[in-house]
Amino acid sequence: MTKKLRRCVAPATVLAALVPAALLAAPAGASNAPIRCVGTADFCGASVSIAGGASNRPVTINLTGTDFSRVGVRVLPQSSKGAFSISKAAFRTGGSQYRFTLNAVRGNPRGARIILLFAAGTPAS
Repeated sequence: MTKKLRRCVAPATVLAALVPAALLAAPAGASNAPIRCVGTADFCGASVSIAGGASNRPVTINLTGTDFSRVGVRVLPQSSKGAFSISKAAFRTGGSQYRFTLNAVRGNPRGARIILLFAAGTPAS
């Protein structure tokens, strides 16, 4: 395998493995308690509930390391895609926390959530 291909495949494989780990973590409800990002010092994923909606809800995710970039957002179920918004997103506390304001429509079904994926290094292009 070429060096360039390995560089692309390895992070994608690890990120794909993090989605199930983030799903196993209990999704945060309406509480303002920080959410734990599940993973390693290089990659992690966090599950945030959007079930039943949210209005200007502040969300804090404790990352597993620093110098992270948000590299993906997945939505479960797919019918909830576009039924939420993330605003005022920023890394804080030396890069070990990711904070944002969440708004989600009330029609999101029970169990609906977003999975945020983070990776160390440069932002995704």
